[in-house]
Amino acid sequence: MILASCAGENRIPKPPTYLKAKLPPHSYHRETFEAPFDLSVSDLYTLKSPVNCDSNYCEQEIYMGRALNGAINLFYKKLEHKDSLPSLINFSNKEVDFHKIKADQIDFDQIIDRENRVYGTLFELKGDVATNYQFYLTDSSRNFLRGEVILNCVPNYDSLRNVLAYIKEDLNVMLNTFSWRKN
Repeated sequence: MILASCAGENRIPKPPTYLKAKLPPHSYHRETFEAPFDLSVSDLYTLKSPVNCDSNYCEQEIYMGRALNGAINLFYKKLEHKDSLPSLINFSNKEVDFHKIKADQIDFDQIIDRENRVYGTLFELKGDVATNYQFYLTDSSRNFLRGEVILNCVPNYDSLRNVLAYIKEDLNVMLNTFSWRKN
C-alpha cells in the first residue's frame, strides 16, 4: 500500500464574485410619447418607434442603451368603459403573479399623484426572474399604461444587483415625473 500526502496550506474556497458595471451619473430629459402621456427618461435611453398605435392602444419600447442592455416595454390602453379598469389592473397583477415561481420576493410601491391624476403600482421582483420591474399607471377614468423592464441577459439577481438599483432610480424619476395629456 502506498500513501501520498501533500504538505502545504489548506485550500479555502473563494467567495463568488459578481460583475460590477460602471454606469454614468444619472441625467434625464423630457419625452413626449405617441400615446397621451409625457415623462422624464434617462439620457442613456432611446425611444423606439411605436408599434400598433391608434387612439385606443399603443405599444412603445424605451431602449435602455448598451450599458444596461435592456428595454422598458410600455403598453397604453384607452379605457373604453367603467368595467375595463379593474380587468386591466387584474391583468397587470396576473403578469406579476406569473413570476412568483422564480421570484424570491415581490415588493410594491403605490403611486398616488392626485394633482396630476396619476395612480398605480410599481412592482419589484427580486430573484432570478425574467422581469425585475413591472408597473401600471392610470388616471382612473380614461387612460391605462402598463410597463415592464426586460434585460437581455440570463437572470442572475446577485450579479445584476447594481444594474437593477440603477434602473430603479431611473424608474422612480420616470414615474414621479409622469403626466397625462388630454386625448
